[in-house]
Amino acid sequence: MNNKQAKQLFDKYLAGNCTPEELMLIKRAYNKEIPADMKEISEKRYDEMKLNIWRKLKQTDSSNAKKYSVWSKVAIAAVLLIVSGVGFHFFVLKKQIIDKNNISADVNNVSAEKNAVVLTLANGKKINLSDSKFGVVIKTSELTYNDGTVIENVNSKGHEITAISTPRGSQYNVELPDGTKVVLNAASTLKFPLKFVGLENRTVELSGEGYFEVAKDKKHPFIVKSNNQEVKVLGTHFNINSYTDESSIKTTLVEGSVEIRTLSGKISSKKLEPGQQAESGKSGIEVSMVDTESALAWKDGDFIFNDDITTIMRQISRWYDVEVIYKGQVSAKEFVGTFSRSKNINEILSALELTNRVHFKIEGRRVTVMP
Repeated sequence: MNNKQAKQLFDKYLAGNCTPEELMLIKRAYNKEIPADMKEISEKRYDEMKLNIWRKLKQTDSSNAKKYSVWSKVAIAAVLLIVSGVGFHFFVLKKQIIDKNNISADVNNVSAEKNAVVLTLANGKKINLSDSKFGVVIKTSELTYNDGTVIENVNSKGHEITAISTPRGSQYNVELPDGTKVVLNAASTLKFPLKFVGLENRTVELSGEGYFEVAKDKKHPFIVKSNNQEVKVLGTHFNINSYTDESSIKTTLVEGSVEIRTLSGKISSKKLEPGQQAESGKSGIEVSMVDTESALAWKDGDFIFNDDITTIMRQISRWYDVEVIYKGQVSAKEFVGTFSRSKNINEILSALELTNRVHFKIEGRRVTVMP
């Protein structure tokens, strides 16, 4: 997207004339592709854009619709995306735009940038992996970081189960003995055999979220078990979100094909095509087309959401290792936005407060969510 196209799209958005495809583009493009000269727009123009957005928000509030219309969602998206894109220029220079009376100064120190990962061997030995490294390579006889530094020699006699766990606020890259690569999200655990050779299937267990790039092996299917779901593949790229505090397991396929089977409740199975996402729950498996970029943004250090505040705060809690509590009845409507994982939590919360639908109070590592 060049500068002229970006400006035309934003003006079209403010006029309410975007197509559905353009609305989807608006949700994610500005944080990454907004032209540099737009970051230096005048403060008057910035205020005009905000005013137009709030007018449209007010119009949608007066309707009797039970759910946000697409336009309402995008209006909120614009508020957040302006803050995360154009608006951060003014956010830094004019903090008085946002009422931050309830935002504690301590939150400036709450960052998602840390890695404290534990590798547990079959004999129970725990190895604290270096927080200056970003990945580990698991071999039958040796453990190394992904830069080649040796961690420890391993004398594997069989298919002992090894586990790697990421705490809240961390993510880690893992290369399994068969060459399969996994990116583990925060608060996740992956269990796997230290040796796949001699096994009929390559079976691993996931709790939390992981992105898999499976090494191809037609004779030995790769199986991921997570809660009450099983995903079977030969070689492909996919993401599984199986946190126990979420209402369903979400499996998103990027490349290749996978077969998903539920293990309890209403037993069913489905095959996915690239660009599809399966949601597995007590009622079975539902498949839909999704924006895979949004579903996989976490592994590249981005936080893209289009959810209600409780869903967003569960992600923030895992990402920033904070406790979240609620006071009063918070809005059930959806918020849309894009942020970098490198941002401190106050930047996200302050942007959410711009919608005037939710407010926050922070005490240490506890975040109170209020209407």
